[in-house]
Amino acid sequence: MSRRQAGQSLIELAIATPVLLLMLLSAFDVTVMVSDKVIAGYAARQGARLAAEIGGAQTNPSLTTAQIDADIVKNVLAVATAMNYSTLLEIDVYRPSQSNGQVTDGNHINAYNPAAQPISGEFGGPPFPISERNQMPPGETSIGIRVVWQYNPPTSFATFSIRLSEYAVMKASPVLL
Repeated sequence: MSRRQAGQSLIELAIATPVLLLMLLSAFDVTVMVSDKVIAGYAARQGARLAAEIGGAQTNPSLTTAQIDADIVKNVLAVATAMNYSTLLEIDVYRPSQSNGQVTDGNHINAYNPAAQPISGEFGGPPFPISERNQMPPGETSIGIRVVWQYNPPTSFATFSIRLSEYAVMKASPVLL
């Protein structure tokens, strides 16, 4: 190999190494974000499942909305602890007004921070008390859980964060007489 070819190989290596390193770190960041997104979706589904099982005032006449929602938030948090590079910002218990189940302005909503304390979320609708969580067929109420979280990439080369949310909706378990 001549000196000229060795110099060309060295320059090619100097150009290709940062590009390959950037691609490797980006792939790692995206993989971690997808993992946290899957966990957030599972946390929302688990919260919605518990909210549907607990239901409303028909099966829990002695409990308050705050007590029931605190159990739901604890269930979501138990699953969301596996989100390693994300920060949980808000957990919403809501009644969707649209058929797609998304949270919109005017939804009946109870917003909580990860410490299960009520907060005012970005959607300032009326509260969603257990008295409005109907379990009588055929008009069972849909109950939604939304998990709002912020992703912070684990590698230090990318200094951005993304705010994301996942939601799940289920019908309240019917009261069988």
